[in-house]
Formats: sequence, structure tokens, C-alpha cells
Amino acid sequence: MNDTDKDAAKAAQLALEELENKLQDIFCPENQKLARFHLEGAWQSLSGLARRSKESLQEGLQESFKTGTDLISELTRELTDIEVFNLKPKPPAELEVDIKLKREKKLPLKMPVAPLIEIESVIIGKHIHFQSLFDKEKNGLRCSFNQGFALSFKTPLGTHNFAVKGTTYLKHDKNKELVMETPITIPGTQTEISVSIPIKKLLHDWNSKKTQTQQNQQK
Repeated sequence: MNDTDKDAAKAAQLALEELENKLQDIFCPENQKLARFHLEGAWQSLSGLARRSKESLQEGLQESFKTGTDLISELTRELTDIEVFNLKPKPPAELEVDIKLKREKKLPLKMPVAPLIEIESVIIGKHIHFQSLFDKEKNGLRCSFNQGFALSFKTPLGTHNFAVKGTTYLKHDKNKELVMETPITIPGTQTEISVSIPIKKLLHDWNSKKTQTQQNQQK
């Protein structure tokens, strides 16, 4: 690697670090416009570096990172009570996400998955951690959750919670709604199916209900 490529690789790393820092500003409403401005600046830097060096950035890398962070930021804009947010780009194209919340959230769902069995709610824990990689075929993020999300099932034998594990996709459905597409094993069976959780809508509804409750309490 010559000096030009070394400089490009170093500048690329700095641009990615800038992206990680600026994305955190999204969660402060008054800084959202400024954060978006800085994000666009980071992408312009990455695009320029890609033209300068074939070794430091693979073809399409900046687009994968951009699409991935757009999906993550769309999800996290609906999260509230965020205490810590870290986004770590890992070349060549992986994003590691680590989020800490003040409190757990339980989002009502009521989704039937089998006779007498339904997903009663989605549970978002106080600590969310996952690795993700942009998947062109799915046009979304292929996520591997270490912790953070669980599904609560209502069955004839009671309620059972199961952590979301394995490959989960964060993507837009045909209605352009942000969803989590994840495999589940129906409780009490060996049957595995894939379900599409309208995660952004659930968070939005939960936030709206919380705001309405607070307003009623202030009256």
C-alpha cells in the first residue's frame, strides 16, 4: 500500500468515527437537522475516499453503511429514554450497535401465529446489542441480536417469553413500514415460521399512549 492509499485508509477511519459521533445527535430534537448535515458530510468524505483508493474502501461500501445507518436511525428515533448510544462501523461493511435505555418497554401486539397461540407483546430490554450487515437481496439489515428484544407468547398453558435470537432482518415492507422480520418456533411445537413485527409502529403507538397519559395526569 503506497502513501496515498495509507492516507486514504486513515481518512476513511476518521470519517467513520465522525459518523459514529454525529449520529448520536439525532436523539436530541433541536440537533436533528445539524446531525443530518454532518452525516451527509461524512458520506461525501467516504465517497471521495472510495475514488482515491481501491484498497481502503470496497466498491459500494459507503452505500451499504449509509443504508444501514438510515435504517438504524429510523428505528432509534422512536426509542425514548436513551442513556447510551454507540454505533461502531466495522470494515468492510458491518455495523455494531449498542444502546442502553433507562427502562424496559413492553409493546402490545396481539399477533396470532397458531390456533390458540399469539404473540402478545414485544419486549425491549434496557440493553440492546447487535451486529448488522446490509443485505442487498433483502434490501435491509441482517442483524444478529445478542440481547435486547424478546417476544411474549400467550398460550393455553400461560404466557412465555422468548428472546429474539439468530438472523433477524430490519427492513421496509411492501407498505414502506419499518419491520423486524424474524424466525420463531411456535411454543410447544417444532414448527418454525417467520413473522414480520411492525416495530416502528409499535414504538410510535407506545410513545403516543405514554404522552397522552402524561397530559391527562397534568390536567
